[in-house]
Amino acid sequence: MSTPLRQGLNKVYLPNIIFKLVRSPNLQPNQVAFRVPPKCNKFDIHSYLTNIYNVNVQEVRTMNYATRIKRRKDGRVTGRDAAYKKAIVTIDEPFAYPAEPDLNTLGGADRDLARQAAGRKLKGWRFRAQPDEKAQEKKLHDEKLAKLQAEQEKK
Repeated sequence: MSTPLRQGLNKVYLPNIIFKLVRSPNLQPNQVAFRVPPKCNKFDIHSYLTNIYNVNVQEVRTMNYATRIKRRKDGRVTGRDAAYKKAIVTIDEPFAYPAEPDLNTLGGADRDLARQAAGRKLKGWRFRAQPDEKAQEKKLHDEKLAKLQAEQEKK
């Protein structure tokens, strides 16, 4: 006699790899470029895109890029860029990249306030904010609080 299946006991395996979409202007309309971890092989890339995103993959080409070492003029190592693999995937239908975000408007007032707050710090000293900056911070905080309360009331 078999034991009945109980809900919640089936194991679900989620991928622990990250694919970064790379904009490459010299690709065909039905090709997409990804930056993937070096340990991924073509079969992993093909199965990931097929099973997770339901994409019909025609071909996968990969290129390995070694670790780049950043050095100063005197020869000291200042940092390293991690090794990665670039995968060019050919799919059966044309692919359109999402629109590029406008970095000037991204963040808006919050970014400006953060820049001002960072500018007030100098070698560990913190200068007090000007009264108009405090009023602007309070206004933004109140607006965010009102939005959150309105969203909670809708629920």
